[in-house]
Amino acid sequence: MPSQSAFEAANDAFYRAFARADFAGMSRLWAESFAVSCCHPGAIPLLSRAEILDSWRQIFIHGHPADITFVPQQMKIVGGIGVACGLEVIGNGQFACTNLYAEENGAWRMIHHQGGPIIPTTARQGARPQDPGQATRH
Repeated sequence: MPSQSAFEAANDAFYRAFARADFAGMSRLWAESFAVSCCHPGAIPLLSRAEILDSWRQIFIHGHPADITFVPQQMKIVGGIGVACGLEVIGNGQFACTNLYAEENGAWRMIHHQGGPIIPTTARQGARPQDPGQATRH
C-alpha cells in the first residue's frame, strides 16, 4: 500500500496539473482500472475515464493556467482509499472539494473529484478557519 506521503504527493500533482493546464499530467493521475467519477461545479456527474479526461481537455483548451490553492481540511487513508477534503481557492472564488484516490499498480490514482462553490467564509455559520500554513498554492 502506498504511503501517506505518496497519497499527499498525488493530490499535489493533481493541483499542479490543474494549475498548469497540463493535460498529460492530469491524464496520468486518473485511474484506469477502477470506476471513476467527476463532478465539476454546475455540471452533471461524469462517470467514465474518457468523459472525465475530455472534460479536463475542454477546460484546459478554453481556459488558461489557473492560480489555484488547495487548503486541506482532512487528508486520510480510510480502508485503502485516500480521502482529500478541503477548499480550492481559485482567484476570488472558494470551492469545497473532495478527491478520492485508490492504489493502482503501486501508485495512488484519482478515482473521484468533486468541487462546488461555497458561501464566502465570512457569511458561513461555524466556518472552520483556514490555516495558511497548510495551503498548497500551485
